[in-house]
Amino acid sequence: MAQQEFIRYIGYDDADSFRGLLINQFVAVQKNGLFFKEKLPASTTDEISKAAQYTASVFDSAADIAKALEMWLHSENIPVSAAPIAEVMAKAVAECGVNKKNTYFVMLCWLMKYLGKRPSAVLFVGSATLRELYLLYMLCVAGVKVTLVSYGLDKDFDKLPYKDKITVKNGRQKSPLQIDFEKIDLSKEAKLAEMRTAANNVAGLVKRLDTSAAGIFEDVIKDRKTRVIKDGGVYSENGEIPVYSAALVGFEDETVYTNMLVKFKESFAGLKKQLIFIEKTLENPNADEVRALGSVTRNSTAEMIDALAMQINLKGDSTRTALAQKALREMLNELNTGNQTVVLNYGNKFITWLYRCTQARKYAVQYEDIPVILYYGDISQSEMYFLNFMTQCGFDTIYISPNKTNLKTAVDKNLNGSMQIFELPQSKESGVYPTKAIKTKVATVAYNAERDLDTMLYGGDTGIYRSFQFPNSQSVTLKTTFEEISILWNQEARFRTGFTTAGNLVSVPNIFAKISGVENGNMNAYWEDVKSKLTPETILTVKKPNQNETASTDLSVYRQFYRNGEIDTEKLKASTLNKYSYLPDRIQDMLFYKLQETVSSNFIKLQGDDLMCAVLHFGMNLSKELLQLIQKFDFTRAIPKLVYIDAIEDTFTLSECIQTVLCSIIGFDVLIYTPTGYKNIETFVSNDAFEEHIMNQFVYQTEVPKFKIPSGKKSGGFFGKLFG
Repeated sequence: MAQQEFIRYIGYDDADSFRGLLINQFVAVQKNGLFFKEKLPASTTDEISKAAQYTASVFDSAADIAKALEMWLHSENIPVSAAPIAEVMAKAVAECGVNKKNTYFVMLCWLMKYLGKRPSAVLFVGSATLRELYLLYMLCVAGVKVTLVSYGLDKDFDKLPYKDKITVKNGRQKSPLQIDFEKIDLSKEAKLAEMRTAANNVAGLVKRLDTSAAGIFEDVIKDRKTRVIKDGGVYSENGEIPVYSAALVGFEDETVYTNMLVKFKESFAGLKKQLIFIEKTLENPNADEVRALGSVTRNSTAEMIDALAMQINLKGDSTRTALAQKALREMLNELNTGNQTVVLNYGNKFITWLYRCTQARKYAVQYEDIPVILYYGDISQSEMYFLNFMTQCGFDTIYISPNKTNLKTAVDKNLNGSMQIFELPQSKESGVYPTKAIKTKVATVAYNAERDLDTMLYGGDTGIYRSFQFPNSQSVTLKTTFEEISILWNQEARFRTGFTTAGNLVSVPNIFAKISGVENGNMNAYWEDVKSKLTPETILTVKKPNQNETASTDLSVYRQFYRNGEIDTEKLKASTLNKYSYLPDRIQDMLFYKLQETVSSNFIKLQGDDLMCAVLHFGMNLSKELLQLIQKFDFTRAIPKLVYIDAIEDTFTLSECIQTVLCSIIGFDVLIYTPTGYKNIETFVSNDAFEEHIMNQFVYQTEVPKFKIPSGKKSGGFFGKLFG
């Protein structure tokens, strides 16, 4: 037999996992192996007498020892080569003390006793002596897998000449685990081993296929055989389970959306495929359901997770039982943050909801094809985790909500990205799942031709964009030199480095810079530079002395519009405090989204309620001039500008700081001219938000000239009208 693996554990990282590993190995060696704890027992008189007939003529001679061992191995019909074992034994006799005869008989008695049992594996827990280490290595050479758990307490290990051939596994923790091996329930552990074997057998069986927002409803009604073949596989009864897992959050055209949902649900009437429809919030397990699951041990989290998984039994579906057990263990380990009660609650929820969906406690379930779980409406993080769990169990899972406030939960709680998430542009309250189709409009030939032309001109990477083609933007602040500002200033967004489009989102590269001081003290050139930055889309502000802006304002009225750092946009939009209600919905939605982005950016030097209330108050009180610029802002073209001139000693107020950051996040170019070099925007804004360019001189007590904002230019010609 070939030499087997010898692993020595001197540390571990996770106590629960390591405890499980040791118990698994202990159970395994009970069937056909050896278990030693601390010390090997001394040989009896009968064992010594039996060994005496195989005495070598020279105790430390590998050749003589091999002859003696060959006789014994032949007599016991053990198919092992004597020479490799004899070589190790000869070294042991030479190295383990002066009394070679004694060492020889100790080693021979152990070898005859333990190798004679023909073990497949050995588990030794304790601080092995040099003699015991030699014996373990001889067993390894004889084809026995050896696991030594010494926690680094085997001081003789460095004396073993074969130490470099032993795999040593370390970890952050060294403390020996206290395990009472005598009290381990072998029957229970055997079931656990059976569960783990079943999990290994179904590993890789479930494969998630990619779909699209437009194609998901057609894809899920396809049977398993069609999916396997389309994916390039070979179909078999017990083979691969290809599943779809997708979320549609938001909607585009309400009529099309409603009719699509109605048609999808009705299509299951003529199919053998099972639809599991969830519209109401999944309630937590009740007392009877928890009692039916049975009690689980809480000695360790790992044991508890295994015990929970063993409770799953989908009668008539052994494959999905194994998949569910495997998925539950993997998910609970991933959700384990150290709080055992939280893990237990998740386990009880997932198992109970699984039974509710499959009704496994009522009757045997025989699935003719891949079942579909359709969850409609607002969703909690536990329910999102549950859909991930059901995907791993071999179910199609679809989450649908027209309410885009659910997008964050869908994205944040999408474990390992197992669910494809599609965001659609419009949003509304989820309401109930539609049951009646809406009368639709039929497009004319001319209308369809116009849409085709529209797609050809403005779709993909053509670089040509329809006016206000993109409803959403994200700003990308450019890091530039001072000289580059003048070069970039009048460039449209689409021509700047960093401009990209993806779906309905466009990245707008903008400038946010403070210019401190005056180059060579030349004020004429300085004011000319300011004048060159004024465009028809510019708001120029000359800093005036501060006034007490919040003395009479109660900002606490905004506390009802956020929770845990997240703005309730629908509630804010519907409130009397919404001063933007007259604006188009797309502008309102964009502004509220940018308010949230301002809060989350960490650019404002406030925290908690102070941050939330201040951003909401000052963000909801933009001037009409600013709002008109925002409404006219086409994210692909001319970028609106904010230009400040601050030649006084007062710093920026909180409102000036918040509104400036908000405009930068929307995509405005912002320049702050500060000839004095004094502090202004830094009062409430992090330096990470903007670039500062420091000139070589500072100028004080300067008079700011009166500037005039230039009027807009008309674009002429056919191509100017067509392409803007």
